[in-house]
Amino acid sequence: MADNNAETLCWNIVTAIAEERDIERDEINERIGDVIDTQALSRLAAQSSGNDSIELSVSFRIEGCYVTVTDGGEVRASCPGLVSA
Repeated sequence: MADNNAETLCWNIVTAIAEERDIERDEINERIGDVIDTQALSRLAAQSSGNDSIELSVSFRIEGCYVTVTDGGEVRASCPGLVSA
């Protein structure tokens, strides 16, 4: 189950980056697993989901974007100063 959650979270991260950069998902070259432990991030996101005592906010940089994962695995990507393709 954790592997599936990590895969879903990775897919959501790739999607957020692609949408922010206005590119196709397969144009993203950097591997998320080389930047952050996706299994650990997935577990943190799952633990924070529906838990009022945990507030999650994890940010990292990948593909020229700042990615933030918050409670329950919500993903946002911001690519300041990056000219889209």
